[in-house]
Amino acid sequence: MTGEKPTEEQKKWVKDQMQGKEVVTNGGIKPKEEIVHKYSNKGKGQLREAIFMDGEPYYLRYSDEKGLLYIEPYIEEKTRKLRPPHLEECPYELYEFSAKTLNSYYLPLAKKETIDSLYQKIKEKIKLFNDVEQSVLNLLGMNVIGSYFQDRLSTVHYLFVVGGNGTGKSAFGDTFECLGYRVVNITNATEAFWYRVLGSVEYGQVTIVAEEIDRLDENSQIMNMLKTGYQPNAKVPRMNIDNDKMDFYFPFCVKILIAERSPREDKARGVLDRTFKINSYKGFPEFKIKEIRNPQGNKVRQKLLDELMELRKILLIFKLIHFKDPLTEVNIGLDGRDEELCKPYLQLFYSLGASKETLNELEQTLQYFLHTKNKRKQISKEAILYPIVANVISKHGGSMDVGLLWQEITDSIEGQRDEKNENMFHSADYGDFYRSAVIGIITDKFGGELDHKEKGNKILFNKKIFERMGKQYDDTKGIQTEPIPDSSDPPDSCPSTPSRGSIGLENLKIDGDLDSLPLYQHGSGQSGESVGRYPADCYYCDRTINGKVEYESHIITKHPGKPSYPGLADLEFYNIEPKGMVWEK
Repeated sequence: MTGEKPTEEQKKWVKDQMQGKEVVTNGGIKPKEEIVHKYSNKGKGQLREAIFMDGEPYYLRYSDEKGLLYIEPYIEEKTRKLRPPHLEECPYELYEFSAKTLNSYYLPLAKKETIDSLYQKIKEKIKLFNDVEQSVLNLLGMNVIGSYFQDRLSTVHYLFVVGGNGTGKSAFGDTFECLGYRVVNITNATEAFWYRVLGSVEYGQVTIVAEEIDRLDENSQIMNMLKTGYQPNAKVPRMNIDNDKMDFYFPFCVKILIAERSPREDKARGVLDRTFKINSYKGFPEFKIKEIRNPQGNKVRQKLLDELMELRKILLIFKLIHFKDPLTEVNIGLDGRDEELCKPYLQLFYSLGASKETLNELEQTLQYFLHTKNKRKQISKEAILYPIVANVISKHGGSMDVGLLWQEITDSIEGQRDEKNENMFHSADYGDFYRSAVIGIITDKFGGELDHKEKGNKILFNKKIFERMGKQYDDTKGIQTEPIPDSSDPPDSCPSTPSRGSIGLENLKIDGDLDSLPLYQHGSGQSGESVGRYPADCYYCDRTINGKVEYESHIITKHPGKPSYPGLADLEFYNIEPKGMVWEK
């Protein structure tokens, strides 16, 4: 048998065992070849970006030592060889350069730019093609820059653009595609396509504009991918095409979702909680972006398209120059999910030397969209129930009959009991409440524990969990970016900067029984400490208010979606009179 050629079956067996690596005659292993659009070994090494130089694919890198740009045909590692994609393998607008202009023209332009100048130029371009409010313009500009530095961000927020036919919502995606980082525009794509585009070598390969995503809330796989894909360390395991090897894909990148309707809150809460929503209305921009992208010999269109492509190339080189700039630690006065959605962008701009004016503009923009996002949370059933349960605890203590709690809840909400089913309540504003579902929310989210007794069930409350739960519905904090000084011996926790108007449930500390707290006093619920800390009457109607619990319960149940603690921007937006409260500043 010695010297016989291997059969095709034997060749296939060897190939399967080698998992894509090829055996060569010198006894070594030929590294597997993989396509990547950018590579930095997850920020540990030199950043290389895929480009086309005079029509050929290369990697572009920047030398800090020599201050010049260099190209490489591939990246070789011990177990793999990484190469840039060819023309037919690029799902996005190409970054095309010539050897004559790379270092002599584009590099000097990029070195002259600052984060402020680029931010302003991006907004100017966006405004040409989108008739939108200033806050939306600021948010889109921030996300264009954020897309280039997404692999430096600890988390990202998504943008969800919603509007009917003819409102120009697709112009958002087209404009972002012209300016953003390696933007892949997809329509009604499968889960497998998302993973193939995002890749398994390194996170942040591209950014995504997903159009016609109206049925997002019906696709649990894509929703799960979006819920994990807002932070770079996420990995999603999937079997390969031969079902014999596990691959791990990186779902992380900046994403813009475009649809005619918003997904249902009860089905897509995790995605919406990571998303800033933009409503699209019919407008009249100076130019139509679809025409600019297809100039057809029109000189005006071609000039505008050339300007977009030039700015896009400058942004890529600006990223290469500043990719290793250290990030300054900052405190923005927020915590939890709100901090995750805002801090990385403000930290990036601050670290790249943004002016105070730019930072203030970004802070106000993010504050505006946080208010909009948190309104959805304020009108959820959990938010409606929380102040009601707090009031019930103030009357009956931390242990009560389940039937009594259900009775108190239904008495506090406008509506009526079902005539045939006493465990169902038809509310006037929030849909139907079912006793089992309500008790489930209270036990799962508020720390309540059922205690089964012979004479009926009781519910007991965990005071620490109940306290923490309340922080979710406190929308009183303002954004303010402040650096945290470096220290050779960092404290156990970073020092916190008092946020503008930070007063509310986050300051509540429960040391004793719930019913011994001033917040839960029997009767009015107002202690000597709280006098003057809350308005005597409602911002939005003439209702007289007596204490924190009554105040929050009234706002949430009678004025859903409106802020309980309006800041200066809210006073102007809702055209309401100030009441001398600390959070109005």
